[in-house]
Parts: sequence; C-alpha cells; structure tokens
Amino acid sequence: MSLDDSEKSLVAWLLEVEDPSIRFFTLRDLMNKPENDENVQVTKASISDSKVVKKILSKQSPKGYWENSDSPYQPKYKSSFWQIMIMGQLGCSKEDERVRNACNYIFKFQHEEGGFTSATKETARREYRWRRSRGKKLPSVEDWVSSQIYEGQLSCLTGNLASALIRIGYKDDDRVQKALDWLIKIQNQDGGWLCPYWKAHVKDKHGCFHGTICALEAFSEVKGNNRTSEMKRTIQRASEFLLMHRLYKADHHDYQIINRSWLKFSFPRLAGYDVLRGLDILTKLSYVNDERLDDAVKLLLRKRNSNGTWNLEKSPSRMHSRIETVNKPSKWITLIALRVLKQLNKFNVNFHSNELD
Repeated sequence: MSLDDSEKSLVAWLLEVEDPSIRFFTLRDLMNKPENDENVQVTKASISDSKVVKKILSKQSPKGYWENSDSPYQPKYKSSFWQIMIMGQLGCSKEDERVRNACNYIFKFQHEEGGFTSATKETARREYRWRRSRGKKLPSVEDWVSSQIYEGQLSCLTGNLASALIRIGYKDDDRVQKALDWLIKIQNQDGGWLCPYWKAHVKDKHGCFHGTICALEAFSEVKGNNRTSEMKRTIQRASEFLLMHRLYKADHHDYQIINRSWLKFSFPRLAGYDVLRGLDILTKLSYVNDERLDDAVKLLLRKRNSNGTWNLEKSPSRMHSRIETVNKPSKWITLIALRVLKQLNKFNVNFHSNELD
C-alpha cells in the first residue's frame, strides 16, 4: 500500500533527524523496522545527544541523582524518579553510563517487598521532626520512619519506574521482576490498582485510574512470550477494568464522563491518566476488537487537526527541559495516536522508505 501525499508529509515530519527519539519510535512502531536495522540503531545511539536529553543529563549530579541525594521523589518532576521515567519514554539506554548510574541510584529506594517508595529515611525523619514541632503525638522515630517508607510504596510510581527500567534495558533484572511481582500481589479486587498501604486509601474499594494505567503499562512492556500466567491474568483483569469504564466513563452512572481532564492528551506520561494513554496501552496489548473502545476512538479522531496532526494538551510545567509546547501540534501525541490507529488497522504505514524521498 502506498501513502498519499498528506500521509507521506506527516510521516516525514516524524522522521526528522533533529528529533531522534521520535524518529526511533516512528521507525520501530509505525514502520515496523527491526531493532537491528542500521537506521534504527544509528537513530537510537543519537538519542543521548538530543537537545532534550542533553539538558536533562546536564542537571545530573556526578553521583547519579538529580536535585537532592536523599529525595528521589521530591521535588516532583525534577528529582531522580521522574528523570528515569522521562528518559525511558525518550528511548534512552543503559548503554549510556550516565543513564546507568541514574538507574543504580534509584534502585536503592526499592522496598524489600518490591515496590518503589516515595519516602526515604531522611525525608521521613524530616517529616517526623516537623510534626513533633507542631505538637503531634507520634510513635518512636524508628517506627514512624519504617511505617512511612512502607506506606510510601505507590502502584503508580512502581508501574512507571518498572516501565522505564524495562525500556532502558533492565528487562531481565531481578529487581524489575520483583517490582512486577509486587504489582501482581497488590492488584485491587476490581482489577485496577490503588496505593495499597497509603492510609488515605484505607477505606477505598474502587481502583484508581492513575495507578491502574501506570501498572498496566509496565506489564505491556513485557514481551508476550515472557509473560507468566500470573501476568496474563493480571493484564486481563486490569484491561477489563478500563474497558468496563469505556476508558473514561462511569459504568454505574449512565456512562457519564468521570473526569474531563482525562480528555486532554499529555506527554510525557507520568503519574496521570488520559484517554490516549489508555488507548495506547490497551491496543498494544491486542485489545483492538472490543466495541467498548469505540467512544475513546471517536474522541481521538475528533481531536485530529486538519493537517493530520494532534496537539499536546497537557504537560508538567516544572521539568528540567520542556519537550514540546502545550496547545501546539505535537510529534509525540501524533506518533502515539498513529500507533493506536495502526493497531486498530485504521492507519497503514506499510511502505518503503524511498516513498518519502
């Protein structure tokens, strides 16, 4: 099948050499180029020298962390956990020593149970001292610190980091497997995920969309033939949770929209949920013939610009490097949207590279 001129123009835009991350995923995900293809390998190797990645790495301490050595979670979007997530989405690799050092640093904050925790001994002690100064009655500092670190294991954080670490090259690492095992263990009764030990969720029964999409994305990064029977059951239950809600609607309230902010497409994909992220993960997991996707697909198509692109509608404002401009045509959102349509057999990129010449 040949592309028409508008489609050629769109794909050529995504293949521009000045955006190697976009070019890499376009070659791999849209054009089905194998990872050992020379063009793919050259493009992958150039990602660390891209403007965005160089800016992120320029802010890194020689010891591998960003911002504060004792706080990988705060400040949000600028500290170490978030840089690992972002670099994973940009296609960075542990072959780069700076990326490898960053991963070695964040592994220190994985709980023995397997989840990554937002609290550390130092941050918990600071919180303890602050609360005591306000006259709060608390247990011993040792018990408080241990409780905060345990409670700070978050499903969204662990899912995002597991996804990133697999992308970066740690798919066979026992520590990543431990994180995935923990996510399987704590999956909610309804197939979604909550932050299981966080006291604010003690009385909650309904899965959280944010926690669910982050955890499910991690399992989507595991190649199909490497998925255990437990992983497959976990994926099926979580996917049903999203499909039951048609990705963004209340199943018990006449399918009213649950949260209008989910209709806005965002990048990078961090702690939040949106309809495009849901579509991307479900179609990647081969959920392509379920009519419960229809409302989300119609939303996706309505948002398309006349020139075939999609806009970036949300993005964190406090990152080390701005990736794209909000409310402008976005290569990232366009790439992800086309990837979804390709999975749904609504966009065919089966052509030779010389068609773009």
